Amino acid sequence: FWQNIVLKLAKIMQEGFAQVRVIMHIARGCLVVPIRNEISDEAMLEIQTEILEKVSQTGVKGVIIDLAGVDFLDSFLAQAFIDTGRMLTLLGAGTVIVGIKRELISALIDLGIEFKDILTVITLEQGFQKLGPIVNPEEEPAKEANGEFEVEPAERERPDDEGREELDRRDE
Repeated sequence: FWQNIVLKLAKIMQEGFAQVRVIMHIARGCLVVPIRNEISDEAMLEIQTEILEKVSQTGVKGVIIDLAGVDFLDSFLAQAFIDTGRMLTLLGAGTVIVGIKRELISALIDLGIEFKDILTVITLEQGFQKLGPIVNPEEEPAKEANGEFEVEPAERERPDDEGREELDRRDE
C-alpha cells in the first residue's frame, strides 16, 4: 500500500517538476521572465521555446530573464539561458539576465561559464535601464553649439574622405 503511494507521489512530483510554467509578462516594453524555482533540463527547454515564441509573436525588443528566485544553476541551465539570449539576439531582441545570487556566481565561475555575450545586472530596475535604449530608441536631434549645429561623430567626414574627394575632382 505505502509503496504504491510513494510511487504515485514520485510520479506526480516528477511530472510537476518537468512542467514548471513561467508566467511571463510585458512591462516597460520588455518581456520579463521570472524564474522562481528550480527547473529541470526539460522544463528549461520548454521555457526557452516559450520565450522565443513570445518574442516572435509580440515583437518586443527587450527580454529580462530574472533568476532572483533560483538557488541552483548547473552548467546545462546556465548555458541554456546564455543560448536563449543569443537566440533572442537573432530575433532582434536584447537580453539582460538579472538577479544571479552571490552564492551562484562563484559556482558559475568554477564551472567555467562565461556570460560574455549576455548583459547581467543585479536588479530588475537595472535591467530595464540597460534595455531602455534598445526598447525605446530616441533619435537625438543635432546638438546646437555656438549657434551652429554640431554633427555627431558618426556623421563627420573621415580623414580619408578628403583624399577621395580630391581624386574625384581630378577625374572630372
